[in-house]
Amino acid sequence: MSTEQPPPPPDEPLVPPREAASRALSLVQLGRAADAVTLVEQGLVAPGVRLEDKPPLRYAAAVSHHALGNHEQQILAADACLAAGRRLEQPGWMANARCLRAMAEIRTDRVDAALRDLARAEYDLARTDDPGLASWAHNGLGYCYLELRLYELAIPHLEDATPIDNPVEAPAASVIHYVNLAEVHQRWADEIERAAPEEADGEDVRRNRDTSNAYARRAVEEARRLENPHLVAMARSLELVTRPPALADASVEELRSVWEDPDHTEHTGGRPTVGSALARALWRTGRREEALEVAQEAARLSEDAADWQITANARWLLTEMAHEAGIEGAAAGRAYGLTLSRVLWRQRLATLHGALSAREVESLQHEMSRAQQAATSDPLTGVANRRALETVLGRVGSGPQDGPTSLLLVDLDGFKRVNDEHGHQVGDEVLRAVATAISETARREDLVVRFGGDEFVIVATHTDATAAATLAERVRLAVSSVRVPVAGDDGPFVGVTASVGTRTTGPDLAVEDLVAAADRAMYAVKQTREGS
Repeated sequence: MSTEQPPPPPDEPLVPPREAASRALSLVQLGRAADAVTLVEQGLVAPGVRLEDKPPLRYAAAVSHHALGNHEQQILAADACLAAGRRLEQPGWMANARCLRAMAEIRTDRVDAALRDLARAEYDLARTDDPGLASWAHNGLGYCYLELRLYELAIPHLEDATPIDNPVEAPAASVIHYVNLAEVHQRWADEIERAAPEEADGEDVRRNRDTSNAYARRAVEEARRLENPHLVAMARSLELVTRPPALADASVEELRSVWEDPDHTEHTGGRPTVGSALARALWRTGRREEALEVAQEAARLSEDAADWQITANARWLLTEMAHEAGIEGAAAGRAYGLTLSRVLWRQRLATLHGALSAREVESLQHEMSRAQQAATSDPLTGVANRRALETVLGRVGSGPQDGPTSLLLVDLDGFKRVNDEHGHQVGDEVLRAVATAISETARREDLVVRFGGDEFVIVATHTDATAAATLAERVRLAVSSVRVPVAGDDGPFVGVTASVGTRTTGPDLAVEDLVAAADRAMYAVKQTREGS
């Protein structure tokens, strides 16, 4: 008897798009990024895929390409995620997309572009009200800043990333959260020690190493709770290599067992890092000959590491040991290594200054944009004001080559009665609801203006008189459907109707005369309705 399941109906995808994104991220964590790319591609062409499914799928694609080292493909996927986020008006996805693009830019030495993307991601994050997307954006920003060695900026974001709020379910998120925090503190301590060896036992290094090990222990606990052997191995290796020097003697055999494990995978706390930690522990416990052998092997293995800091740490430790052991030529090597480390530290500080400057520039640009928007927006309804109307009409040509421009003037019937009977607060709510109804009825490219009091204007470019009349009727119906509660959501409700006048540019009507002509047309409509 066959045990195969019947195939799904042809109109159903093998994996629902939302589930495809989650599964793809899990595959990346398992080292199967190529399979993740295939899964995402299937999800993007699956029947029934919706616009809201695309940001998580594009995000998963970018993460998969990042794991594969396909930086240009990563940027393309991040751009697609950004575009989908814009269409959905979800700044959370926009922030996450910018982080993934910045990561690819960092890996391809486009640091200035990365800093601009990170500054914009910070702005998008500030506008995000989805806790899951905000958590991921914090994590993405922290990861990027860690890659740039900007520990001061990375740590606050990594601390604010809460794995409980997860927009795309990824089982290992909680473990990765603690691993990232452990790694950033460990790397900060390592870099201080390389640039200033005299601070190896100083307060900053000790504090960072203690904090790193505390987070690593939490990662181990979480991995064991999830009963995931791969995650347990990763977290346990990290916990071992972040142990403070005082525990070196007790850690030797545990480090040796991980170092000699033939199934040891390359991850945070990989073989070069574990080897360096074992060599350091052996050295501190007096087994210097064995320590040098392990340090030499760790340095050799580190040459193939994708992360240059792993190589730097392994080579620096070997140099320090050789110098302390009095090996010929080691002093010159140590002096060169120290000079290089200090140059890199100064470069780090310059990048930090660049990141802070990019933040300030981005903030200033958005403040100017908000100020400009405030100057051209009606504070009550949020639509444009008369200043914006004048600007737009000043740019519209009246010649035949520009096409016709129509202007609709909308006047609310009986609005004074609403204020008199129900008060100005209810009247304001009616105006806001009417502005929303008109904006939703107009086209995206049309300008909706609160002209004053209870009058609104719509400027519709490339719109002839027939199309303007159709739009006017749609606006009239939309306004008549507005219902605003007078006292609570249970009613009663109040509404208004509207008279709409339209005029269109042509040989006998210039742009500058549109408003007055539409105003006359509106009054003609109002008088006709009142007389009927």
